[in-house]
Amino acid sequence: MEEIKNISCGIESLDELVGGFRSPSTLLIAGTAGTGKTIMSLQMLCEASRKGETALYIPITTSRTNKLKMYHSTLDFFDDSFEVHAINRQLSEKDPLTTLIDIGNVIESARPDRLVIDPITPLGFGFVEHERRRFFYTLDSMLQERDMMTLLVGELVKSELHQSVVSHLSDGIIYLSRGENGSRADHHLEFIKMRGVDPGKRSEITSFKYLYDITSSGFVVYPPIKPENDFRLEDLRVEAGIPGLDSMLGGGLLKYSSTLIAGRPGTGKKIFGLQFIQHGLGIGEPGLIITFEDSPHQLIMDAKRIGWDLEPYIESGLLQFICSNPGNIYPAEHSNRIRNTIKEMHAQRVFFDGINNLEMSIYDNLKLRAYIHSLTNYLKSKNITSLFTSEISPSDSPGEEKIDAAFLMDSVVVLHSSRAKNRRYMCIIKSRGTKHKRSVKEYAITEEGIKLRTDTLI
Repeated sequence: MEEIKNISCGIESLDELVGGFRSPSTLLIAGTAGTGKTIMSLQMLCEASRKGETALYIPITTSRTNKLKMYHSTLDFFDDSFEVHAINRQLSEKDPLTTLIDIGNVIESARPDRLVIDPITPLGFGFVEHERRRFFYTLDSMLQERDMMTLLVGELVKSELHQSVVSHLSDGIIYLSRGENGSRADHHLEFIKMRGVDPGKRSEITSFKYLYDITSSGFVVYPPIKPENDFRLEDLRVEAGIPGLDSMLGGGLLKYSSTLIAGRPGTGKKIFGLQFIQHGLGIGEPGLIITFEDSPHQLIMDAKRIGWDLEPYIESGLLQFICSNPGNIYPAEHSNRIRNTIKEMHAQRVFFDGINNLEMSIYDNLKLRAYIHSLTNYLKSKNITSLFTSEISPSDSPGEEKIDAAFLMDSVVVLHSSRAKNRRYMCIIKSRGTKHKRSVKEYAITEEGIKLRTDTLI
């Protein structure tokens, strides 16, 4: 009896999701034109070939082999280390039985560990339905004789999958689709069927649509950001870096907590976040700044005006930035960058400036909340102290503002400015797990950062 082996997909992010492919097996990669089916399968072949597998590519095409190689060579990952045996598409439709024999002969000659037939759907095109099914049963029997991983590329829309005999013969189905999202096109990947995967993991991966992108570097899938498994929270306090605030919080921020700093423009939210990061850097805690509005250079200059020199921390790797245009980001790609940067630098503090900017890329309010919720949960699972800022509408007194993201955070601090008195006030309206003071404190933005008055105003 053959043993089922676990092999790499050839695409790192796919391996992370499904834990690799099972071999021998047959996998159908289906979708409409332009969704990246060929790029995905070619990348899998190239990576398999680099790792020592014998790989065979059978394109069903009207193009010459040299023309195919010319187009494929524009992909950074592409090399011609695997064997290519092209079959004329018109001939395959007119004489499918000869094509079947041709495929069998080349497989017998090459003896591949991994095979791609791209696309499979034109084969048997001229047959009536029952003959076409018999044709594919014969092809499947031929493929089953060899101990290999077979990838069949199918030009199918989702509604056709359940009627397709190829779907029934496949051990797994990956469906690629393209949809409009405002002014941007999003690509989504779905696992319709995955035999051989642990039942618990299978139900998880087949329940979601995963965002993916196609670049010259290849095909990349963005797994959703989620908490680490079996994490333990560190019941410690960390200093926020704002004199007077730690005592209001009962000794500082909880190490794993998320804090929202909400206020109108000009209340000092950005300075608050920079001060939080600067204080951590001063005691050796790596920090990550995520921003949409400012470049790293501008933030460095803003910090310098207050007397904080961030450049030595950047040079040492203790401080990193993620700066993006909110109108152009893919939320899943953005969270993936955050996760990878945190793992790379072992960040202990994160400053996310302007979560309200996410509305430009996540139009649905429920999806926006889900994004922030998954991000804060991930940071919590890593015992990272995080600080977020958001603009809010003005109110007559601090603490009465409407803050949409408040329920997603462990702590909420409102910054309020009074035009009549030309003063600024701070109020902690929420701090989970802390007996915080709800009193209102006056603060000032000085040449050394934000400072609080020691007396209670209200």
